[in-house]
Order: sequence, then structure tokens, then C-alpha cells
Amino acid sequence: MNREAVPLIVGILVPVIFVALIVLYLNGFDITIYLRNINIIYYLILLPFALGLLVIIFWFRKPRD
Repeated sequence: MNREAVPLIVGILVPVIFVALIVLYLNGFDITIYLRNINIIYYLILLPFALGLLVIIFWFRKPRD
């Protein structure tokens, strides 16, 4: 995929997703009910792994000389 197209796609999809979530919430569909059923300890366990994965992604995307 073209490297310049990725920010454009993300820039278009993020607001569309946010608006869709707001419209669903206003129509009575509560998406966050699924996230509230998960214990907080699982979020705390997964946070370091997610941050490490993000660092690895940025490390490999860094341009090399």
C-alpha cells in the first residue's frame, strides 16, 4: 500500500467511526457495556504488552541510513 495513503485512510475512518459510535449511543445501543464486563486487572496486564508492541512497530518503521 502507498505510504502516503495510510494517514489519509486513518484521517477519514477515525471521524466516521466516532460519529457512528455517537449515533449508535443516541439510538440506545451502548457499546461500552462489553468493556465494562472485563475486570480492570486484565487491562493493567495488557497495557505493557500493548505499549511494547507499539514501540516495536515504531522501531521497525524508523528509516535507516
